[in-house]
Amino acid sequence: MSDRFPFPRPYGWFAVGRLDELPTEPVASIRAQGTDLVLWRDDAAADGPAWRVFDAYCPHLGAHLGVGGTVDDGCLVCPFHEWTFRADGTNAAIPYADRPNRKARVRAYPTAVRNGHLLFWHHPDPDVEPGWDVPQALGPEHTEVGRYTWTVHTVWQEIAENSVDMAHFRSVHGLERVSPIGEITLDGPIRRVSSVQLFNSARGTFEGALETTSYGPGMGVIHFDLMGRVTLVSATTPIEDDAVEVRFTLYHSGDPIAEKIGAGFAAEVARQFHEDIPIWEHKRYQPSPALAPSEKPVTEFRRWAAQFYPAPASASPASAPT
Repeated sequence: MSDRFPFPRPYGWFAVGRLDELPTEPVASIRAQGTDLVLWRDDAAADGPAWRVFDAYCPHLGAHLGVGGTVDDGCLVCPFHEWTFRADGTNAAIPYADRPNRKARVRAYPTAVRNGHLLFWHHPDPDVEPGWDVPQALGPEHTEVGRYTWTVHTVWQEIAENSVDMAHFRSVHGLERVSPIGEITLDGPIRRVSSVQLFNSARGTFEGALETTSYGPGMGVIHFDLMGRVTLVSATTPIEDDAVEVRFTLYHSGDPIAEKIGAGFAAEVARQFHEDIPIWEHKRYQPSPALAPSEKPVTEFRRWAAQFYPAPASASPASAPT
């Protein structure tokens, strides 16, 4: 937890990165969820090459597996004493012993490839299996029209809460009026919102329909139906207690109008996000906000978000609007 945010780190599916931006070397060090991790490529996997995510430190004598580690026949090899570890983290062999050490195990995180990203499942309890899936929303017809990556010194919940803070779209982003939030459907870790919003363009302000689906705290898919459909895949990964990495990747699906406006619309989405960053980086979580009557969705959002913390936050979700 940080001084500004009374939250432990959330659990769920989080992005390591876009597939085409992953390291070219077979073993690399990464940082996520306040933890040193190792990303390594298993070319011997039964279903073809696969990426694995391990804790960084060898259970033998603590060497960092991502600094000098290698891969041999589907196993990660420690650079210190060449102990080898299978894809599930168990010790496969010790070069100077006649059998492996059954107690020596590196934590291995479940991984999945979805929507152009490598994801890993993170929960503080290694015995907790993934509680939901992130479906594949992109097909071969989708063409990228823009990608953006930010490191923001805040927490995922502050960024996600913006989606129900409709008033800020006028005061921060300069839109002409505040649009209603629309229909919200909560299904456990899945949250869906259908709404109509205003957007700025070179030809003025226009309305567009949104279908937003959040798959826990780390992944989301937004369909913008403007004059054509543009799809945004968002990935938010906690790096430290008060820093997240956010990736936006936008696509059109072959519609001529969406293809024409896609790049410009992607730039507008990025502009609005960039305008929010100074506020996120200097605000604090307000546990009992004095809300306006129209801001009830803030309370509902915080109740939904609370399920992704393994221990309750030290503050209540929100006060009732007055």
